[in-house]
Amino acid sequence: MVAARGPVSDEEAKELTTRAISLLKDTQAPCVLGDFRGMESGPSFASVYWFVNDYANRGLPPQTRIALVHSRTPRAAELALFFETVCVNRRYEAKAFDSRQAAEAWLHSGTTA
Repeated sequence: MVAARGPVSDEEAKELTTRAISLLKDTQAPCVLGDFRGMESGPSFASVYWFVNDYANRGLPPQTRIALVHSRTPRAAELALFFETVCVNRRYEAKAFDSRQAAEAWLHSGTTA
């Protein structure tokens, strides 16, 4: 699991992405939960696009399941859904949630995005 609280800049989001990919590769885990309910402001849409676009180059296996939990603010939900769309377009199985329980249930189920 990776988590962020408060404002998250593009650079901090890049560091979180690097940490999550390293953790996944080190543990060979099939899934990751990103808990961003405490994030007050997030990275730019362009940064999210380029982070996800670079997953394959950074060695993230395409079968990795990614659940992203966002706060219930409109901006956070919009950013999370954009992340989900970019992931799916790059053939990564990702889904955005506004509840950690729903995200965990999806990660452990056999249901696809």
